[in-house]
Amino acid sequence: MKKKMVVLLFVGLLMAGICSAADKLAIAEPVVRAGMEKDEGLMLWGILEDEVAAKAQGKYELISRAALQQMMTEIGLTTSSDLVNLNSTQKAKLGHLETVKYLLISEIGKFGTKVNCTMRIMDASTGVIDPARTVNLRCKDLDELGDQIEWAVGKLLSDQKALERSALLKPMVTASNPPAYLSTEFATIFESCLLSSGIPLQNLSSVDKILAQNGLNALNEVEPKQYVQIGRLLEVKNLLRATIDRFEIIATPFFIEETGAKGTIYTGAMSGNLRVINTADGETLVVQPFDARIDFRQLPFAMTQTWMPEDYGKYMIRASLSEQILPELFQKLAEKQKKQ
Repeated sequence: MKKKMVVLLFVGLLMAGICSAADKLAIAEPVVRAGMEKDEGLMLWGILEDEVAAKAQGKYELISRAALQQMMTEIGLTTSSDLVNLNSTQKAKLGHLETVKYLLISEIGKFGTKVNCTMRIMDASTGVIDPARTVNLRCKDLDELGDQIEWAVGKLLSDQKALERSALLKPMVTASNPPAYLSTEFATIFESCLLSSGIPLQNLSSVDKILAQNGLNALNEVEPKQYVQIGRLLEVKNLLRATIDRFEIIATPFFIEETGAKGTIYTGAMSGNLRVINTADGETLVVQPFDARIDFRQLPFAMTQTWMPEDYGKYMIRASLSEQILPELFQKLAEKQKKQ
């Protein structure tokens, strides 16, 4: 119970507020411009529906295509093209969509050899589009467009009522001779543990793409003002950054002369720190050191008998994060919140 309360306090520190009842959102059929086929517009429509459904998470209730078409017909707006560049009369008609709060409207076409796609969130009661909830993508082909849709939908659905998310940055590894899997595996497991604890996060793959597109791959030496820039790019309130200065899986052979028994004893050690960085000013809110050690003899033999060294390493990352590192981080953040 105490751990659950601490997690709730941590969530409170990382969130700006709590969502109200889910708003109803409808996705209009994309408007297909020159250079693109209708089938390609329909394909985009389906992808948008899948991504919105995946990211709604109770914040939005998705209205079906058929329901939207019926409502538009009833107010005299027969095609998605009617939703682009609305005049005052059309905006007045749109206000009669009483059961829909937001509309996602999009256009796709070609300019030269590039595929252009514009997506906007419109307030259905006023016909007004929020500039902060507009995305313009310019891609070399449809495959590249598909790769960017996840990030684009995340931006479109991010509004002031939404939970303010955090972003997990790839860990900085300074340990000697680290295994090749360490950075990626630590980040993936860290993300999973945070999400399962109810911490809202920007998608890790989206974070990597956005930082790469803006030339921010190397983050070993970052000044506070750069963390502010990263926060704006990712649209998050906090950044979570781990430094790993030791990571070892130690294999110690043993031989018992009396019985002839022999084998290998595995132990593990991982140390470093976690930082929570406020993107408003780039300053560090909390630094949580960790020093995790595991004796794998405590695990059932049936569980470990086929393990390779990499399996021991991955187990140590997950067990250390879930059982020691994150509970200690939650506790420190909760204590900080009480003092504020």
